[in-house]
Amino acid sequence: MSTAALSQTLKSITILKLKELEKQRKAYELRKAETLRYANLPDVDQRQRVYHLLLAVEQLDPAPASDIDLCNVRRWLDQSNFDTSVPDTMVDEFEKQLRSQLDIQTRRLDLANLYSQLLTEWLNPINVDESIAVEDDSSLDGSFELVDKDRLKQLVEKFEDVVFSPLDTDEVAIYNYLAALFEGDEPKALLERLRSQVKLQCDFWLHRKLPFDENTIQWCLKGLLGNDLLSDEKKAILQDFLTDEVARSEICDVLNMKYRDIKNWTWDTESGMPVQPRRQLNGKYRIMMDEDVLQAIFLHCIGMSWSSWTKKTLSDTFLRKSIWKHKMDIPRKVRDRRRYYLGEYEGRTQHGIEEIRHTIYKKDFFLSQLPSSVYEGAGGYDDDEEELSDDNTEERKSPKEIKQQLLRQIASEMHLRLAMEGEFAVVQSDFQWFGTSISHTTISAVLRFIGVSDEWIAFFKKFLEAPLNMAPVSDNSESSSARIRKRGVPMAHALEKFFGELVLFFMDFSVNQRAEMLLYRFHDDLWLCGQPEKCAKAWNVMEEFSAVMGLEFNQKKTGSVYISKDSTGGTKKRRFTDALPEGPVSVGLLMLHSSGEWMIDQAQVDAHVAQLQKQLSQCESILSWVQTWNSCIGRFFSHTFGEPAHCFGMSHVDRILETYRKMQETLFQGSNVTTHLKTIMKERFRIDDIPDAFIYLPEQLGGLGLLNPFISPFLFRDTVTPIPDARLRKAITQSRTDYNKAKRIFGFLSKQERHRRLRQLYPGEFDVANIADTELDRFFSYEEFVQYDESINPDLAYAYKDLMTLPVKKDIIMSRRITEAVDTIAVIQPELNQATLSSEIKWILTFYERELFERCGGLSIIEKNLLPLGILKILRKRRVAWQMVL
Repeated sequence: MSTAALSQTLKSITILKLKELEKQRKAYELRKAETLRYANLPDVDQRQRVYHLLLAVEQLDPAPASDIDLCNVRRWLDQSNFDTSVPDTMVDEFEKQLRSQLDIQTRRLDLANLYSQLLTEWLNPINVDESIAVEDDSSLDGSFELVDKDRLKQLVEKFEDVVFSPLDTDEVAIYNYLAALFEGDEPKALLERLRSQVKLQCDFWLHRKLPFDENTIQWCLKGLLGNDLLSDEKKAILQDFLTDEVARSEICDVLNMKYRDIKNWTWDTESGMPVQPRRQLNGKYRIMMDEDVLQAIFLHCIGMSWSSWTKKTLSDTFLRKSIWKHKMDIPRKVRDRRRYYLGEYEGRTQHGIEEIRHTIYKKDFFLSQLPSSVYEGAGGYDDDEEELSDDNTEERKSPKEIKQQLLRQIASEMHLRLAMEGEFAVVQSDFQWFGTSISHTTISAVLRFIGVSDEWIAFFKKFLEAPLNMAPVSDNSESSSARIRKRGVPMAHALEKFFGELVLFFMDFSVNQRAEMLLYRFHDDLWLCGQPEKCAKAWNVMEEFSAVMGLEFNQKKTGSVYISKDSTGGTKKRRFTDALPEGPVSVGLLMLHSSGEWMIDQAQVDAHVAQLQKQLSQCESILSWVQTWNSCIGRFFSHTFGEPAHCFGMSHVDRILETYRKMQETLFQGSNVTTHLKTIMKERFRIDDIPDAFIYLPEQLGGLGLLNPFISPFLFRDTVTPIPDARLRKAITQSRTDYNKAKRIFGFLSKQERHRRLRQLYPGEFDVANIADTELDRFFSYEEFVQYDESINPDLAYAYKDLMTLPVKKDIIMSRRITEAVDTIAVIQPELNQATLSSEIKWILTFYERELFERCGGLSIIEKNLLPLGILKILRKRRVAWQMVL
């Protein structure tokens, strides 16, 4: 949001508040100077001097320090006039405290004045030329990094080369490939049931009379405001619609008329939809259409309806125990054998690792890009922020949280496989230019396969074949005429997610059916992890699927790691590495080494730190510098290093701390961020005596609110497990103990007791006399005992779940003085109470306790009524746009 967009009324109030603040500061300093001039006269009696100082503090200081009781000081002074037992040293201490209190109020007003200057600087910035950052052009999904306009022109031309060149895939081959996934009576019946549901839904949507009403318009407007489809100017129009009931009613009428004639819908433009690169907050450039507002609402409604219905239908249809392959159910024959050998000892729970695994998969990864309801909106794939939600929708993880879940999943699976089998593999990939280049015939083939009607396929075909008019990227470029898009999906539409997720769902299903694995997928980011043999088989399935669908893996983001406890390697390792794709494996700035350690990629960190340094140097004011720092440190580095978790151990926390230390050394040439900011403020505003606490305290307490990246890791450091797989190994050791115990118990059974167990399991089916005693007497092997441990072993399940758990924060212990001060502040500022204060703020208050009380008179550096919090809140909504793809 630009400064020009700020409320002029709020701006005027802020200016008045700043003027009043300066007036108070000057008045105080004048009165203080008069007080000290009298108090410093050599012939003034000490007690008279203290009385004079006390009166000045009472009159001038609106918030005296909590450790000075002015009423008691006056009474004790009166006592000293008569009681000679009151020592002079006490009176000296009174004078020292009162002079200090006068200085504290000076410091508070000086800092308030500094804050006003910082805010004025932010409101009236000096123009700084923005250079365009150097970025990677490897992705046509919008991840274009730029050197100059000529480079941008080349990238737009590359986009044009792709989207205007058709890729005709073989629809018959696609149909045959998908049909082969449904061989057998039950799968065929499931497919027919799905097609029947799709047909009914197609008819229902096609013949709806009045799909747009007040409720529909409301969620459409909120959804479009939450994604990147429309420009800021058109989003402002949507905001007006939200507050204008008459406008919404008119929109309903127009869109219902349009919907009734949906069979003849077109993009309704002769010159083509204007298309140009648009920069996102994360620094990426996406090639976006500049759509009409009503058209966007119309398509959003259709896209969200299809997306939410499809997610529910596919989840209910395919995530059944009889269809989706897993190990949660133990075969009847195996259960009977276990009951015979283990008897009552076989009381292990069915809630094992496999159930945990599938619960997480269903909740966080299965069709994760599709909304569960129309109220969720349709944010971008790379969103850093939470998607808009409605009170009626279930809580969903943000994209950032899902990526952290993925990291923990891979790390935990690695510990499990190495502990149980001694080897592990992970595969990483994504598709080259997926959204930009996906074949239209592939989309049509998949739609037709699940039973979408010809009328709707015709509508989707017109949507995909949008007439595009590429806007010139330089002053010398010539305007182009409209051309029909032949590949890819219009960016940021709800229908974009619908098409992408529907096509890739069948890759998920293929991997599960043919390799009996879970493909962890976040849009087109693809992950396999587990037993090397299964990973190799699953990768082969993915390659076959891609070839049929006309998709191409992005080789720059494709790789695998094979990890084995057998240091000698050998033919097994070579077999797996030959079957898996070559290349490194990384998530964010974490790289997985063949040793099994997750290491921070220092080369990438250095590149991003260099870019951060450049971006900080371009900040027009100190407050914008702080906001840029907080955004980069808080939104990016805090999660690309991987959040602390038990599966990473304490060593990972120490690596994060060491990386932050190196970053500060690089950014501030061996100094630190505190000294750097204080130096800048001294140079610009000629203020020298700035407390460190002023830099880090939250704005509500009069600070700049700078994030300290070291605090959060230290909050976890004492609670994260030092050795990640210790509990897993203990559970495996316990399995051996349980096996030996069960074997001993079985050995004590008499022949008759064993026969009785057998008859209970197989009543009337077997003649015990015909079964050899050696077959009845031989206890089953340990390998058979633990074969289904991932399904039924509770100790193993607890250890696995613990690995993926985030450690709890260990709060700093606050002193009584701080807790009492917080309680006092909470009376005026209820949001600042002990229950709602973050662990990081508690750490800061405790760390700077002495400085705050001795130099600032308490926790609040500046009085709330002196802070222009209203305009600060608005300015803080300016979200920092990265100049480098992160």
